[in-house]
Amino acid sequence: MQEQTYQYYLNQKTVAAHYLEIGNLSKALEHFINAYQTPFGTEDLDLMLDLAFLYDEVEEPSKAIQLFYEMAKIDPEFPTSYYGLATIYDDNEDYDKAIYYYQKTIELDPNYESAHFFLANIYDELGQNTEAIYHYEKTIEIDPSYYYAYINLGCIYESEDKNLKAYHYFYRAHQVDPSDYMALFNLGVACRKLGQIKEAIRYYRKSLQSNPDYSFTYLNLAILYKEEFKDYQESIAIYTEGIKYNPEVSVLYYNRACCYALLHDKEAALEDIKISTKLSPSLIDYMKTDDELSEVRQMANYQLLYGND
Repeated sequence: MQEQTYQYYLNQKTVAAHYLEIGNLSKALEHFINAYQTPFGTEDLDLMLDLAFLYDEVEEPSKAIQLFYEMAKIDPEFPTSYYGLATIYDDNEDYDKAIYYYQKTIELDPNYESAHFFLANIYDELGQNTEAIYHYEKTIEIDPSYYYAYINLGCIYESEDKNLKAYHYFYRAHQVDPSDYMALFNLGVACRKLGQIKEAIRYYRKSLQSNPDYSFTYLNLAILYKEEFKDYQESIAIYTEGIKYNPEVSVLYYNRACCYALLHDKEAALEDIKISTKLSPSLIDYMKTDDELSEVRQMANYQLLYGND
């Protein structure tokens, strides 16, 4: 009888793994539960781990938490049970518990790079840069190809206006994945802040080649042409291209309106203002004090729409 039960347990695990591989989560869950409910399943940490992560994936986090706690009781030295708890609390923005369990994971396994990375993410979100930097650096030390650790480190240093350091980490990310648009975009940001305008343009344009859907690249590149060269026509061309890929992004219309206004094309500016404020009504208050739009605010059609403030 015990042999039959053991064979059933193995079969259920195999079938569950098959359904998981082909993406049928409900069937995978059914068979993992069947295997877990045998005497062998309640002692199988690998099975419990698969089942707990699957519960989390199908949005039953309370069941996942219960399993992770059970795993910690069976083997208090098994770091992934604490890591699993940390990820669920992290997803629910219960950062105190998430930090505690990420730290517990790292105590048991100092080379658990994902625990370092996501712990760094929390500290980053909380504005605790020193702690975030430490754990991002540990992530890179363990895995020198961890792309987003470089990106996030660069963003911290850029936010602190330490732009050479920011450039260094963005470039390291670019070396890990030369085609990814985010590293290229951030290199553009860092280069502009360092006064390397031609390099900034080059990186922004390469970023657009990699991902033409990212609206912030159009925004930053167009603003660069506007502010550095007073080339409003080129800015308009960039905004127009960005709008083609991002027709619902209000700031592209709004900033294009400002360029039209600077060229004294008030009618075109008003048309873009109408679209941008329809998409984002919160822009109306900002628009009413924007010096670049002062001529447009004198138009009768503008005043019919927005009043004479």
